[in-house]
Amino acid sequence: MTDFKALIKHKNRSVLYISAIILCIDLVFVAFNYYTSQKTLNSTLFQRAETHQNEFNLTLDMTYRNMLQLSTYISNNDELNQLFLAGKKAAEKDGIKSESVAVLRQKLLDKVKVPWDITTEKFDVRQLHYHLGPGSLSYLRVHRPSKFGDRLDNTRFTIVDTNKEKTERSGFETGRIYSGLRGVSPIWTIDPETNRRTYVGAVEAGTSFDQILPLFSKTFKANTAIFLTKEHVQKTMWQQYTNENFKDQSNSKYYLESSSSEGVKTLLAKTPINKDFIKNAVTIIEQGDRYFSSYYFPLFDYRGTKDKTLPPVGFVFVWEDVTPMIKEFRHSFIMNILFFVLAFLIIEVFLLWILGREKKLSIAEREAIIDGLTGLYNRRYYDALITKEKARALKTNRPLSLIICDIDYFKYFNDTYGHLEGDKALKKVAMTIRKIVENYASIAARYGGEEFIIVLPETDRANAIMIADNIRSAVYALNIPHEASLIEAYLTLSLGVSCTHNLIAEQSLIKIADANLYQAKEHGRNRVEPSIR
Repeated sequence: MTDFKALIKHKNRSVLYISAIILCIDLVFVAFNYYTSQKTLNSTLFQRAETHQNEFNLTLDMTYRNMLQLSTYISNNDELNQLFLAGKKAAEKDGIKSESVAVLRQKLLDKVKVPWDITTEKFDVRQLHYHLGPGSLSYLRVHRPSKFGDRLDNTRFTIVDTNKEKTERSGFETGRIYSGLRGVSPIWTIDPETNRRTYVGAVEAGTSFDQILPLFSKTFKANTAIFLTKEHVQKTMWQQYTNENFKDQSNSKYYLESSSSEGVKTLLAKTPINKDFIKNAVTIIEQGDRYFSSYYFPLFDYRGTKDKTLPPVGFVFVWEDVTPMIKEFRHSFIMNILFFVLAFLIIEVFLLWILGREKKLSIAEREAIIDGLTGLYNRRYYDALITKEKARALKTNRPLSLIICDIDYFKYFNDTYGHLEGDKALKKVAMTIRKIVENYASIAARYGGEEFIIVLPETDRANAIMIADNIRSAVYALNIPHEASLIEAYLTLSLGVSCTHNLIAEQSLIKIADANLYQAKEHGRNRVEPSIR
């Protein structure tokens, strides 16, 4: 017989297991929801970053186009070209720093200075530079007239290539003084001495990132900064101007060329930078009560765009305030957690209700079939069981045995020790019977006041008698004192056994067992009938 407390404990444990499983499933759903939401957020931010990269590249292309338009316009001003040609001839004859060249250079400057100043005031341009070839020999820096005569063959490759191939080009380059976005056009004019079309040199129009980054930020709602590698800057720029342009950056890993906003260095310090400046994901940075996404991509100069084996000279750093997106993401995640917690609590309440209901049903079922004093099955359960077992034994032709037990002189026991001690004795006897019969897959029930009955399916009479005698011996071994007994000093049992295979027609299993119990009492009690002796 299944122990009722063990059954309830098993059900409690089952509810605990189910709750743990549901909690684990909830946690998995929360983790999966967080993972997918985070992945979606990162993907969205990465797509936005790639869009900003495309927007930046488009802005860069438009800037190069504008610089080329300006340099082309100037290269087609024949009055300026004639002055440039005269200066070139003077330089070839007297040297680039001669007085004759200085006079012609001043004339060219006077002609171009006023319209150039107006242009720089209205538009995002910064420099206009005339170069002589071959290579790149500075003839006139309109934006810095005092600096001329220096060769830039190893830094201004846009000029070198233009003078070599006599075709226009554009690109980003770092010069001796500063970096620029340049458009370079070849200059041709008619030589009045030969009346032939003659190549003179190149004119360069340039701007800087300082001019275009604020416009980019305003247009596309994203901040940008340009960082150059120290190796690139130190290789190309004069040390004097390196110190001027990048003061207080000597300890930095990269030089900040330009930025559309303050605070970029703090964000850069929190962004892992890859060696080749290739990034496949954004970095989310928390700063105060704001959140920023940072992203970067490589920056190639003019030579790097032509020769793909050359490394980038720096990188473009892009960041934007994504506080609303992050807060929405976190709000959504918190709401999901609250939803899962609420769902878990509802399920728990439901499970507890089910458990309570099951307990009540189990208690009701137990009370219907279990004897309240001894914990054995009651007479009602026995009556239903014996009917079922007799039908099964008849159908299968397997033996079915029955044992009836009666405590000897139990009325005397109660009279001597009282009913409270009598109840204790009944419980001890019942527990002993139960332990034995459970080893034989049998069922014990309380049949009457001090009578017990045991049903033994598929057990022949010989084995039933053996079991009965085991019960008798075990009860006697309890050594429950019984001073009023007429046969022993301790409590004893008399038992009667019957078996379906030993019945003749019209004989009743219960009646034969009861008759044998009567015989056991007649023959002196504390014995089994039929006897195994």
